Amino acid sequence: MSDLRIGIDLSHAERNAIAVREMLIALRTKYALGLYEYCKEVSIAPGVLPYSHPVIRLNTALFTETALLASYIHEQMHWYVTWYSHKHTDQWRVVWAALEQRYPNPPIGRDEGADTLASTHLHLIVNWLEIEALSSLIGAEAARAHVANLHYYRWIYASVLRDWRALGEIYASHQLVPILPAHEMSPEDLALAARLDEA
Repeated sequence: MSDLRIGIDLSHAERNAIAVREMLIALRTKYALGLYEYCKEVSIAPGVLPYSHPVIRLNTALFTETALLASYIHEQMHWYVTWYSHKHTDQWRVVWAALEQRYPNPPIGRDEGADTLASTHLHLIVNWLEIEALSSLIGAEAARAHVANLHYYRWIYASVLRDWRALGEIYASHQLVPILPAHEMSPEDLALAARLDEA
């Protein structure tokens, strides 16, 4: 029999999760986040990668208001894009084809791109929308400065910032933007947004 005692102390992780939760609650009071809240269920856990579906998952490494706000908006934009892809499938395919043509060989990998080619193309949309929504809340200069210093999706964010106007024209011409506020969506629209994959 071993005389070794091994305990598990999750108190620090729990305190961090509570701090992120309280910060998010405060941000919802400070900013009009309801415009972009297509999903109203959030899970906070240490050490996880943020994710959008089936509920929004955030981690506890978000130590600043701007970082938490941007991550939260980013995951909400995944819901918005999922809705758009199913609501406007023909236009979605045209937008996707335009991105494939414009960026035929983007980098793959979390530091520069996303995990797959399709995900990298998807994030050229999601990250653009994230910056657009974040700019409406904290201003364009602060939003752009934040994403320019992130250690992930570096090529995607750099491309979005460099090609901002051209991408915006593609998205606007196919009614992806302006971003439809969450409160203007019907229950059927929100059900489309909740699907696990884009069309």
